Amino acid sequence: MTFKRVWDESCPRIWDQWEADGTKYTIQDLPPEDDEEALKILLEHLAPDEVLCKTLDLVIDPESLQGIGKVWKECLKLRTSLACYIEKDGGRKLVAINVCLVKEKGVEMEFAVEGSRWQSVLEAVKYSERKADPLGYLGLDKALTAMGLVVLREYRGAKLGARVLASREPLCRALGIGGTTTVFSGAASQKLAARCGFHSIFECQIKEFAQAGLDFPKDDERIVKVMVKKYE
Repeated sequence: MTFKRVWDESCPRIWDQWEADGTKYTIQDLPPEDDEEALKILLEHLAPDEVLCKTLDLVIDPESLQGIGKVWKECLKLRTSLACYIEKDGGRKLVAINVCLVKEKGVEMEFAVEGSRWQSVLEAVKYSERKADPLGYLGLDKALTAMGLVVLREYRGAKLGARVLASREPLCRALGIGGTTTVFSGAASQKLAARCGFHSIFECQIKEFAQAGLDFPKDDERIVKVMVKKYE
């Protein structure tokens, strides 16, 4: 990865803000001081629920859980991740995270992989991206991609995921990036992305990962999609 975010006195920048039912919502850059809290949320709320991780019971493998945590931690340091905060009754709380990073043409995103289950999940993502070639499809030399989007369980249903996905656009425009791409593994997240203007450029059943030699069930017909959105 060669893309470097300029993190200066203008950061963290706010990308969306609104109020509802006495609560103020802010979507902004995740600041460095909240990296540990974000990582805790990812490990406790995303790792157990994300479809590929859940299929392989990643959370019961300490090495894989530690491995995915290390990758998330490195991604957060890139300072391109989005965070949603709520403010109510004088308190402020981090309630959603989208771990974002920049995918560049000709640059392989390399991570130190620990744990066989995490390695299988990551290889499934890479397999999907190779098949889809999102940068080629979009005609871009770089695009914003993601390694997970999670909303705290008690705040799901408030459409925060949609607002976070929509906030990728002003972030991309500020960074000079013309589009975004993500591997969406769950039916709910795929529907959410479609409502937010993403469209699918590659789809496969989870059992295809098993056919490619990865440690996934050979009869799992759930669909994984690579979805993209270009900003004109």
